[in-house]
Amino acid sequence: MGTKILDIDYNEYVSLLGTAHFTKRSLMDAYESVRRLKPTDLAIELDMQRFQYLNQRCAYCAESEFCVGRCEFLGAADALGNVDANIWLIDMSEREIAERVQRLIPLSKLWRFSLVSFPFRQRYNDDDMWLWEKGYKDEVLEKHARRLETLRKRAPHVWRVLIDERNALMAARLAWIVTQRLNNGGEIKILALTGAAHVNGIRELLRSPLRIGDELHRLGLRFTTPRLIRRVGIN
Repeated sequence: MGTKILDIDYNEYVSLLGTAHFTKRSLMDAYESVRRLKPTDLAIELDMQRFQYLNQRCAYCAESEFCVGRCEFLGAADALGNVDANIWLIDMSEREIAERVQRLIPLSKLWRFSLVSFPFRQRYNDDDMWLWEKGYKDEVLEKHARRLETLRKRAPHVWRVLIDERNALMAARLAWIVTQRLNNGGEIKILALTGAAHVNGIRELLRSPLRIGDELHRLGLRFTTPRLIRRVGIN
């Protein structure tokens, strides 16, 4: 990885927030987490293409100033305010996700891939979204966990990329960010926003970080550093 992974509990430096994308409650949770933690770094489950797309979409939206359904990732970045801040993009790209799924799916089943196009976005039905907004997060996560378990059994190749591989890569990148900070000294408070389905897996890897390298090797992943979006405060 270029930077050695330390045998420490990286969760001491990383606060993980699980979200349901584009919900008002997740947006408010993101705002509150930034204001409460005042992080030195913000890590978000995006790649550069999705980050630019979401920023552009909001920039040209006539209701952007009053929107309550915008992406919680951009909301967290906005909540940083007028300060110097590091924003890290820690997820795989959409293209890489799709390519890795296609490489793993047997040719006899490849036609089914169209049924899970862009499957890395968590899917919640209207009832789930209503429950999430009303504060029944645990109930929604329990239902979603059952659906993910069904996906794991019926489409293990898809599950491997969408969950296991992305968890390993995001955990490796978070550990890299922390280690860089430790090497440079100073305060370390990293807020990481990911879909709720990733939180437990990433947290477990950060708790036992020597497993991260083994997971990357097992899954055939090459580590690359996260993308840095450097924000500079204006006085």
